[in-house]
Amino acid sequence: MCKHEEVVVKIAGLTWWRNNYGSVLQAYALQVVMNGFDNIDYEIINQYSGKVASVDNFFIKIKTLGMKKTFHRIVWKFGTKKLRDRNFALQKFVDEKLKTSEKRYREDFIDTANECYDGFICGSDQIWHPELASLDSIYWLTFVNPGKLKIAYAPSIGVDQVTEEQKKKIRNNLTTFHAISCREESGRSLLCSIMGTDDCETVLDPTLLADRTVWDHICTPRRFQEKYIFVYLLRGTKEQRKFVEKFAGFKNLKIVTMPFLDYEHINQYDRKFGDIKYWDASPSDFISVIRYAEYVFTDSFHCMIFSCLYHRNFYLFPKIGKHQMNRLTDLQNMFRISDRMIGKNMTMNDLESMEAIDWNTVDNVIEEKRVKSKCYLKKALGI
Repeated sequence: MCKHEEVVVKIAGLTWWRNNYGSVLQAYALQVVMNGFDNIDYEIINQYSGKVASVDNFFIKIKTLGMKKTFHRIVWKFGTKKLRDRNFALQKFVDEKLKTSEKRYREDFIDTANECYDGFICGSDQIWHPELASLDSIYWLTFVNPGKLKIAYAPSIGVDQVTEEQKKKIRNNLTTFHAISCREESGRSLLCSIMGTDDCETVLDPTLLADRTVWDHICTPRRFQEKYIFVYLLRGTKEQRKFVEKFAGFKNLKIVTMPFLDYEHINQYDRKFGDIKYWDASPSDFISVIRYAEYVFTDSFHCMIFSCLYHRNFYLFPKIGKHQMNRLTDLQNMFRISDRMIGKNMTMNDLESMEAIDWNTVDNVIEEKRVKSKCYLKKALGI
């Protein structure tokens, strides 16, 4: 009698997986979880052009961003050795850790990917944000042939409302999905109202979906032996940085920072801010510098996530725009954490009097939602 041969299902993921620590780590996390399932072979679609520093990529950026923004980004990424070292560290992690398709799929022929995969997953990150990606983009999986799996795992739409024309387009995009989810509760509510159903679920960002042992495994050893505050500001103001300096003096701690993280919002005060400037951190180093910090100050969603995973006492600086804030406030609400946001005119005593974080509650919430999120994925995959 012939032994029954198990069928391996080939799944491709479409997400952002370059340029910043959060994007790279969420892509890695979903890859680890998906390939941990029996009979699933998952890889990330390579929609990018070779290395970050390539002629092909240069012309694509001119087409999508325009000449001025493209040259601005080039100067940001490669204008100094320190910035080049950071981008090379990111690229090295991508090359070594991410399982991406050998074939590169441009938008004009990505439909040929149907020949190689049984299904597709889009998510996470802000791939559905209408100001960051077109509603006709590949991240809505409109190229997928009928009958193949179409799953959304934790994409963020990033806004509270859309136009009637956008609603119609989003509704049409989602009609053929086998399973729909969103990263934020506010996004779930919006998508459900657009579809006129309750079919969209809220699930964890992939960085929370993966067990902490995944991060322990790739986390690099402690880099800085003295006690320190880690500051990770994608944007922020000079006043916010001065506030951290005052707090550091109050606590008698060094400041470790990563300067010039967002090419569109470079704060010149970063040139003098911080006792230790960590330019060339890899994604693994990013986890490590959070893990061993005494305090973390940030305006970053993923920096907040890793602060919670490693039980770091963190504080948040508000971002400009309500939809930017939703990611942070939704996460606080989910973890049942009191408001960690630093408002104007706050004092050191205000920070000291903030309610302590109940890490047992945070861990229990993560574990409970991790189980539900994995169940969502398994049901969507039919395993």
